[in-house]
Amino acid sequence: MVDFTEEETQALPAVMSALAPEMERIGWDRPLAQLTQNDMHRLIAVTIEAFRVKMAEIALEDEIPF
Repeated sequence: MVDFTEEETQALPAVMSALAPEMERIGWDRPLAQLTQNDMHRLIAVTIEAFRVKMAEIALEDEIPF
């Protein structure tokens, strides 16, 4: 298991929110082994993009305004 930083942990809800519509499209009851390559690509891309966006937002909050 990965040890997340505090900021990474704060980003996880945004990732889950971004993944929910994709999982709804795929079907929550569908086994991972039955996902197509395109399904997996979309899940990975949505996850990474949501994580990057939220981490950037968190970084802006932490900047010292000089």
